[in-house]
Amino acid sequence: MPEIRYKLCMGCMEQKDTDGVCPNCGYSPDTPSLPAYLPPETILNDRYILGKLLRYNGEGAEYIGFDTVTSSKVTIREYMPDTLCSRNRESSVISVKQNCVAQYKAFMSEFVELNKMLAKMRTLSHINPPLDMFGDNNTGYVVFRYVEGINLAKYLKENAGELSWAQVKQMFPPIFTTLSLVHNAGLVHRGISPENIIVTDKNELKIIGFCIADSRTANTELASEIYHGYAAPEQYSSSNWQGTWTDVYGICALLYRILTGTAPMDAMERVANDTLAEPRALNKNIPANVSKVIMNGMNLSGDLRIQTVTELVTQLFEEPDFNKTKTVTATQTITIPKQHSTKGEAEQRENTVKKSARPSRHKVFIAAASITAVVLFIGMTVLISVLDDNSSNIINALPTVTNASDETTEDLSATATGEDGQTSVTTAATNVGGALTLPTLPEMTTAESQTSASETKQPFKPGTTVYIMNDLVGKFYDTVKNTSISENLTIIPEYVYTEEYEKGMIFEQSIAKGENYEKGAEVTLKISMGPPKVMVPEFTGLNKKDYFEILNAAGIKYEEIGYETEETLNDYVMWISIEPGEYIDLEAGDVLKVYVAVNPENTAPSETTATETEATEESSTPWVTTVPPSPDDMTGSRDTEEPDIIITDDY
Repeated sequence: MPEIRYKLCMGCMEQKDTDGVCPNCGYSPDTPSLPAYLPPETILNDRYILGKLLRYNGEGAEYIGFDTVTSSKVTIREYMPDTLCSRNRESSVISVKQNCVAQYKAFMSEFVELNKMLAKMRTLSHINPPLDMFGDNNTGYVVFRYVEGINLAKYLKENAGELSWAQVKQMFPPIFTTLSLVHNAGLVHRGISPENIIVTDKNELKIIGFCIADSRTANTELASEIYHGYAAPEQYSSSNWQGTWTDVYGICALLYRILTGTAPMDAMERVANDTLAEPRALNKNIPANVSKVIMNGMNLSGDLRIQTVTELVTQLFEEPDFNKTKTVTATQTITIPKQHSTKGEAEQRENTVKKSARPSRHKVFIAAASITAVVLFIGMTVLISVLDDNSSNIINALPTVTNASDETTEDLSATATGEDGQTSVTTAATNVGGALTLPTLPEMTTAESQTSASETKQPFKPGTTVYIMNDLVGKFYDTVKNTSISENLTIIPEYVYTEEYEKGMIFEQSIAKGENYEKGAEVTLKISMGPPKVMVPEFTGLNKKDYFEILNAAGIKYEEIGYETEETLNDYVMWISIEPGEYIDLEAGDVLKVYVAVNPENTAPSETTATETEATEESSTPWVTTVPPSPDDMTGSRDTEEPDIIITDDY
C-alpha cells in the first residue's frame, strides 16, 4: 500500500491546507457514507485513493478517486449489483448472496466485456474510455479519467433552460458521430439523458454512463435505472427487443428537452394516453422538419421508429424530404440486431451492415459528419490493430478473497486460451473452503484484428437501394404486415399447422435476420395455423351466428345444414356431426356439419354472417330441399321427424 503523501479533500480530490471543510467544494470529512459502499480514503490496488460516492445504480457504484502514480483525479466504477450481493461496514469485501453466485458472475462477465470494448475506443474523444481495470474485494473495478465539467441538465439551467437549433447544430455533431461508432462496435447505451452528457470546460460534449443492458431494463434481476422521459418503451419490459433504435429514442427525447425547455412525457404514460406535443408546438423557432424528425425518432413502435443514428442525422439535416431513397455510399452504419434483455447472459453482438442515406450537397454538416465518422472509425481500427498487448494497464486476474461461507467445493471457474494466445473469460466462479474466486479479468488487449465496416463485402452495386432484414421470428404476422417492412418487401405468407407455435406467429423466414436485400425482394414467411387437430367446441344454447364465430376463431371449417322443426328456436344449433370435446383434423381438411333449426314460418334463407354470405356467393349450390342426413351425421339431440329441407353453404 503506498504512503499517502497528499492532504486531499475526499469530495473533490484537490489538495487543501486544513483538516476541516474543503474551501473548494464544501465537503466535510465528517460527512457520513453509506455502509453498502466503500468509505472515503480506501486504498485500491495499492495505487488509487478512493473519495466520496458520486452515484450508484443496479450495476454498481461510482466514486471520485486519485491516482497516486500519475497524480491525477479519476473516477472509479465498482461492480456491485446490490440485489445479488452486500457489504457491511466492518469489511470492504463483497459477500455474494446465497443462490446468486451464477447471476453475479454472469453479469460481471458482461461488465468486463463492456469496459473492454470501451477501452478499445480510446481514440474517440467524446466518450470517456477506461484507463485501468483490476480485481479486489471480491469484485471488479474500472478506472476512468475525471472529466472536468457539468452535466447537460445543469448546463441547461445556466442557459435559460433551452438551446436554439443553431446551438444544437454546432454542439451535437460529434455526439451523433460518436454514438454511431459506438453502435458500430455493438454497444447500446440505453441511458441517453441530460445526466449522462457532460459539457466540458472547453464547451465540448462527452457521453458517460455506459452500463450493462439489464441495469437499464425493467423487470430483470438487477435494480433498473430508467431515465423517465428519455427511456424507450422497450426498456420497460425484459421481453421486448432493444437495439440502435432504443438510443435513437433517447437522443430524440434529449433534443426535445433541449429545444423546447420541457421534459418529454414518460414513454409508458404515452402508451396509455399519448398527448406528447410536437416540439414546434412548444417553440415556433424549431424548424418544421426538425420537429417532425424528433417525433419520428420518438415513435412508440420500435419497428416504425428511425432505426439508426445515421438515418436520424440524415433526416435532421436534409430537409424537407424525410423518406429519401437510401443508396450505397462509402459511409456505412452497422446496425445492432434486435436484442432481448440478457437476464445475466452476455448480449449477442451480431453486427450486420446497413447503408446510410446519401448526404445532401446543400448541407455541409452531413458531409463533414460522414467524413469524420469514416476517418475516426478507420483510425480506431488501425490503432487497435497495431497497439502492443503490453500497452494495457489492465491487470489479468481477480484475487481469491475469503467469503463468509465455508460451503463445499464447487468448480465453477474456467478460462480458455485460443490459438492466438488470448484468454477468454467464462462466467463461473469457484467456492473452495470459503474462498470465492472471481472470473478472470483479462488484459484488455488492443491488438485484436477487426474488420472495419468499410471492408465489408457488398453484393450490391452503388446506387442500389439496400435494406437490412429484421428478425421476424416470434412476431405475429398481423402485426408485421402492417409495418414499414411491407413497403420494402414482397411478403409471401405460407401457413403451416404446428403445435410448437402460437396461431398467427411467424416461425421461419426465407431471408435471415441481418441479411441485406433490395427493395421489392420476396420473403417467404412461415406462419403457424395452430395445432393440426383442435377440440370441437360446445354448441348447446348457441345460435348459429355465435357458434360460427367460435368455429371461425378456432379455424374449423363447417357446413351449415338446415333442419325444419318447431321445437327449437329458429337459427339455433340443434346438433353437430362430431361430439363436443372430440378432436377434428384441420390439416386433413375435415369439415364439421352443423345442423341449424329452421322454423316452418322461416323456411326462406335467414340472415347470415358476413362469412356465410361470402361463402354463399362463392357457391353455385342454391338452397334446396333434399334428403335428410344419415344418423351417422347427427350428434346431439335429435328430433324423430325427418328433415325435408337441407340448407347448404360451402365454407
